[in-house]
This record gives sequence, C-alpha cells and structure tokens, in this order.
Amino acid sequence: MHRLRPLVVSCVLMCLGALMLPQGTYAASAPVTQISIGLTQQSFTVLDNATMRFVIAIAENGQPITPQDNVDLDVVLSKRIATREAFREITEGNVVPEPLDGVRLNTLSITRNSAGRFIVELPTTTKTSATAGLYLNQSGVYPLTFTVYASNEVRATTTTFIHHFSTSDANVLTPQDRLGVLPVVTVSAPPSATPTGSTILSTEARTVLKKFSDAFSGIGQGSLLVLQPDLLQALALSETTEDKLLLDDIRDLLEIHTLSATTPVPYNPSAIAQSGLQELFARQLTAGEDATTALMQKSPSRDAAVLIDPLTAAGATLLRDLGTRQVILTPSAQKSFDAPLDSAVAYLAKLPDGGSLSIYGTDPQYARVMENDSLTPLERATRISAELIVQREELSFATQQAQQRQVLLSSSTGEIMNVAVMRQLFRIINSSPVLAFNSQPTLPSAPASSQPITLRQGEDTSLDGLKATFDKLLPRITNTSSMLLPTDPRIGIWNTLTAYSAARTATPAQSAAYIDAISSSISDLRAAVSLPKSANFTLSGHNSEIQLQVKNSSASALKVLLRYRSAKLTFPQNSQVIELPANSSTNVAVKVVARSNGRFPVYFQLFTPRGNNPLTEELKVTARVSALAGLGLVVSATAIIVLLTWWAHNWRSRRRRTLSALVAPE
Repeated sequence: MHRLRPLVVSCVLMCLGALMLPQGTYAASAPVTQISIGLTQQSFTVLDNATMRFVIAIAENGQPITPQDNVDLDVVLSKRIATREAFREITEGNVVPEPLDGVRLNTLSITRNSAGRFIVELPTTTKTSATAGLYLNQSGVYPLTFTVYASNEVRATTTTFIHHFSTSDANVLTPQDRLGVLPVVTVSAPPSATPTGSTILSTEARTVLKKFSDAFSGIGQGSLLVLQPDLLQALALSETTEDKLLLDDIRDLLEIHTLSATTPVPYNPSAIAQSGLQELFARQLTAGEDATTALMQKSPSRDAAVLIDPLTAAGATLLRDLGTRQVILTPSAQKSFDAPLDSAVAYLAKLPDGGSLSIYGTDPQYARVMENDSLTPLERATRISAELIVQREELSFATQQAQQRQVLLSSSTGEIMNVAVMRQLFRIINSSPVLAFNSQPTLPSAPASSQPITLRQGEDTSLDGLKATFDKLLPRITNTSSMLLPTDPRIGIWNTLTAYSAARTATPAQSAAYIDAISSSISDLRAAVSLPKSANFTLSGHNSEIQLQVKNSSASALKVLLRYRSAKLTFPQNSQVIELPANSSTNVAVKVVARSNGRFPVYFQLFTPRGNNPLTEELKVTARVSALAGLGLVVSATAIIVLLTWWAHNWRSRRRRTLSALVAPE
C-alpha cells in the first residue's frame, strides 16, 4: 500500500472523468476480457481515526480474478458533499467529485475471503500531516471511488459514500438533532375474490405479504403501514401451514407498526368522489377496519391515508369527511404537481368548502434509488442513507419542533420492491448517530409551519365507465336480493364483487369478470321462477278462490310478489308475497269476489318483493263465473212467497164476503 499524492489523484480523476460509467461497468474501448467491481460490504459511519472495512468483488468475465492476477486498486477519497444537488450530480450526472486523498493497493497484497473477494481495510486520520491514513476531519458525507487498473489501464470503477462523524460533534449531539425517518409501506395486490365469490390467496398476494414479513422481521423497526384487509382474509382462510405461519408472523410484526385504515381492496378516492360512489367507499372503509381488527387484534386509524393516485379537491373532501386529517402522497401520487413535494415539510391544502387537510409527500429521489436495479442492495441503501444525512445538514432545525424533523421514505407506490434493500437500509440507519427511525411511526398532528398547496381541480374520470354500469346494475341487485332469504350467501357475494370491481388493483379483465358473474347470477335467479303458460278457472260462488301454480326451478328457496287484476272481479288483496321452496311448484290460493256472471280475463304477474321489478310476462287466464245459479233460487223463493201472500189475501177476501152474506138481513 502506498499513498497517492494530491497531484496524482487529480490526474487519476481527470482520466476517470472521461471514462466514468455507471457503477460496476467498463469503458466501451475495453478488450474482450471484461473486469467488473462491486462492493458487498462496507463501513458507512466512520468515527475519528477509525479504520474503514470494505469487501470488494473484482471479477473477470463474471468469475473472481485469480490470486495470480496483478491488478492495482486505487481508492480515492473526495471532498465532503455539502448539498443534495451536489450529491445528485455525482450519482446521476457522473460528475467526478473533487479529490481529497487516496491510496493505491495491489490485489496480490490484499487478503481474500472464502468467496474470493477482497477485504480492504483503510485507516483514517484527522491529522493533515499523517501519512498512514485517509484524511477525514469535518463531519459529513464523502464519496469514495474504487478504480481497477490492469496494465495501467482503467478497467472498472465504482463510487460509494461514507459518513464521517467527528468526536466534537458526537459530544454535543442530542436526540433532537437526529433526522427522523418514517418508512411508508403499502401491501396490496389484485383482489382475492374469484367471480364465483370464493376467496383464494394468489401467488402475487402471498409474495407481497411475504416481502413485508421478510423486510421487517427481527429488526424491531416499524412503519406507517397500509395493509390490504382482503389479503389478510385470504391468508387467514388458507389451509397451508406456510400461510398460517406467515399470518402469525404478520400479527407479531404489527405491534410496532402504525396501521392506516383502508378499504378491503384499494380505491382511488378522487375517482370514487368524481363518480359519486362516496357511500360505497364509506361502507367499504368500515368493512376494512372491521376485518383488520378481527384478524389482527389491532384497530387501524383513519387519521392518515396513503395515496398512490393524484389527489383532487373532491377526493380530499371525501377523505376529510370520513375522518382523515393527514394524507401522504407517494411519488406516483405527486405527478399532478409542477415539482415534487419536500418530504421533510408538512403542507396545508384548502378544500372547496373552506376546510383543510394536511398533506405530506414521500421523496421521489429516494424512491428512484430504491428501485434502481442496476445498483446492488448495498449500493442503494448506502446512497439513500448518505443523501439523508446531506438533507439533514440542509434542514434548518432552528424554526422547527423536534417531532417535525423527519423525512418520509417509500418506493414510488409504497410497495416493498426489494427486501434486501430495505434490510440494508434499516441496518445503516439504525447504526447512524444522526438518523433515527421513530419508535412509534406517526406524523405531526398539527404542523407549526405549513406551506400552502393547491390540489388538482381536474376530474379523475377513470371510474366513469364503471359508474354507468353500476347505475344499471345496483338497482337490479337491490331488487333481486329481496327474492333471497336473509341467510343466502349470494347477497354478500354480489355486494363484494360489485365493490371489488372498482378496486384500483383490479385488472380490467378481472373487473369485467366480476360484473359478468353478478349479471349472470341475477339473470339465472330471476329466470328460475315462472307461471303456467295458460289456465282457465270456473268460479261457482260469489266468494271463491283461484288456485294458481307458481314454479321455482332453482336450488334455493325464493320469495316473489304475485300481483293480479281483473275488470269484472275484485280481490280482497291486490298482491301477496309468497315463499317458493327449492325445485318445486307451489299452489297459491287467490281469494276472489265475483260481481257478475260470465267469462272474464284475469291477469297474473310475478315481481321482486322490493322494487316491484317484473320477473315474468303477464299471464292472462279466463275465469267463468256461474254465480246466477244461486240467484235463481232466490228468485223462485221470492215468487212462492208472493204467491202464498196473494193466495192468503184472496182467501181472506172471500171469507169476509161469505160472512157478510150470511149476516145480511133478508
């Protein structure tokens, strides 16, 4: 090992300026033999006069270089990074940082581990006159560039970052001086319900739940968490031992996470509000809370909502009306703004009715690094941690309360993209003297210094097509549901499939399958009831009954409303609700009063008990009334009485005349 003079370092970096490519790559003019370099372990926090340790993989054509390969490794320490802008110029713009110190090593003299990787230990010093270590004095983030030379030719290079923390700063550090980091995590997948109404835990759902468990297990670190209740229900219904253990792991983890209340499947509140589906959203929010509480034995809070879709004024009003006071916008939800939100600032959004809502944003820059698959998990975690420290130095703590000093961290949608990145990030931040995860992940309840923000006034019409379908389908569901007994599972299935079809995670094909399944099930049910094709009845009395046969061909008991009418007959009841046993025909007695004799049409029709929605065409039957047979008897009896009366009157008249003749004088 020998020390590089500043002039030599400058020359080296000038060369690198022309050749520098993304980490672990090579110059385009390199020979067929490809050499790569990457860090698998590294020191991040470096105290005064400490020795930094790095594990470096140098490979040729994908295989570790042999112990006989004579390769030089230059390590260049650059000057402290003062701003996030300067940090990004290095990481994104390939700007060569200004050198501060450096060393050159030969791989023949470096210790290897069992995997053939190089273990490089680099002492540091706070003294400018020292020659045995890299010079680090002021606290801050420093770039560290590793360059591989073969035959004095640059073959590969990579840059990482370290955080030097001086003893003088450590002596005055207080917990309030740390920058809080709040992970924001969403665990979601397409709905678990099938078109038949059964619940099946999909491979995708199991994967996202497992990622959450793997990322947080054993680290004692929580987050502001949105956990899709539908997935928890599907996991609880699974019979496999693996899924039962996963559910237990998640229950244990939730003790230190702050659960955000959410619907069973995720929705876009702005699209929901635009489509007038607020009542559906409110019912589903309550259902999601109840399901989570029952399964996890922990009640979620409506206080903060996490969104991955742009928020409109209508969507914000909906959330506010349902109890939300704070909304977190992930990077994917910030697309409607001219510039990303500052993740360390609380904003205040004014609503159309004069109310307000606190708005927070997770940082898009950190999300991009988190999802950059061209970097190793260690490189991504190191970059994020280093930039967080630079951001901390940019923040003015003088005007902020301690509980406000935190940055919100998430992927572009809040999902856990890479478990290894999360665990590396947790490890680095937990060991940092100037960064800290909050023990109870929460947002400030009342920002002391809010910046105004204008929500998008445009309309989110992404659910308008589905809303047009709902306008036709929902009344049909309501009316047809009244045919079912209260215990019939189809009522719940139809409501669930309807709600799930509007989920933001439901694919168009899945949503269409839900709607088709509901429509088909309703049509089959309504077609299961019928009246006879024709019938004729004879009514032999003034008060009589018509016996009408109603058929139910379905496998479940159903209720229907039977209506009837006639111009010449009257009915004590104009309709009646009847219960039809499964797979049977039922004789229904309809009481009728005849007003005259003759042949008269009578009309029958089946309707849903609620909504009077017709189930069958109107059936016309003929009723023959022979009520006059009874009337003739009445007339005959009357005639006899009249005759008897006349005969009695005539007899009395003759008798009086006879008596009068006998007593008359001669």
